[in-house]
Amino acid sequence: MKKSMKRVLELVMVCAICISLLACSSGNGEPEETKGSQTEGTEASKEEKSDDGKEAYKVGFANVWVGNSWGVQCVNELESYLKNNDKVEQYYITDANNDTNKQISDIEDLISKDIDLLLLQPISPDAVAPVVEKAKEKGIVVVTCASPVGTDQYDASVLAKDEDFGRAGMEWLCKELNGKGKIIMLNGMSGVTVSENRTNGAKEVLKDYPDIEIVGEEYGDWDYAKGKTAAENLLAANPEIDGVWSQGGEMTRGAMEAFMAAGRDLVPMTGEDSNGFLKMWKEYKPDGFKAIATSMPTWLFAEGAEIGLGILEGNVPEEKDIVVDIPVITDDELEEYVREDLSDSFWAGTRMPEDDITALYGADKDGTSGFGGSK
Repeated sequence: MKKSMKRVLELVMVCAICISLLACSSGNGEPEETKGSQTEGTEASKEEKSDDGKEAYKVGFANVWVGNSWGVQCVNELESYLKNNDKVEQYYITDANNDTNKQISDIEDLISKDIDLLLLQPISPDAVAPVVEKAKEKGIVVVTCASPVGTDQYDASVLAKDEDFGRAGMEWLCKELNGKGKIIMLNGMSGVTVSENRTNGAKEVLKDYPDIEIVGEEYGDWDYAKGKTAAENLLAANPEIDGVWSQGGEMTRGAMEAFMAAGRDLVPMTGEDSNGFLKMWKEYKPDGFKAIATSMPTWLFAEGAEIGLGILEGNVPEEKDIVVDIPVITDDELEEYVREDLSDSFWAGTRMPEDDITALYGADKDGTSGFGGSK
């Protein structure tokens, strides 16, 4: 009888241990989720923790488009930041291709993925306002980047003003010309707010320089070939040009070639921090070419992500609407930024780590391959 009772007790203990093991494995036996893009990412639980034990978050970004090298690097900067951040469990990046309805649909989809942080660059501030408000109602932190949104239902915004971009370049040019001379202006794209704001900012500066005369201006669509053609037209119409104010580095490259082809001396010109322009500036600097590179930061989206993650951690910025200064590269700083080992498509004012820079912008790459949506 004693042996029988002992056997029963042993069986009970074995069963209890098995039940306990099953209970533990059912709670934590799922495979670990990884970060990824919208197309390759996987759903993940909000209860996941980062490597330092803190909560990790799901981030969604509703972008406008990636139609030029600047737009491509903006997304690369954001993805570099997200994939290297232990606070980020999962991220999704969408591209509306300049279609407002598509962006609204993208945001709806991101909300359905139970994200914690919504980043967006609104195409139409008023059109996206209702879906942004819907995100806020669901407790999602909302940060707008580079463009405003038509509602006050957001947590923060981060942008650099195009008017300041225009002012920075024109202020330098006027001082370089000692307040006197005839200049031409190479604007961006007709009817586009970015272009008009940059031009307006530049012309505000000229109110303080009455002896600086604009003898002509044309649109170059921020494009090398169109900028060159615009400069050729202005050169043909104006025998005297003392300086060039340009909204874009590619247009400035075109203007430089137009001046040289016409047998005209290079004059002071404004450009951007695009590597192609910086290389050309460096090439002709020994011949006396003077320039400045203004920058619309490619890291604005990454900055928005950092701010948004900070809010999720309880660190609310003192200012809801954050305006960053326009970075500039001067003649003395050129050597610090130009990269002969990287492609012309690279934008020098980056915050990406060197490994990501070389992976995306090595001499035979242009950044369009991205990171493939993986950590």
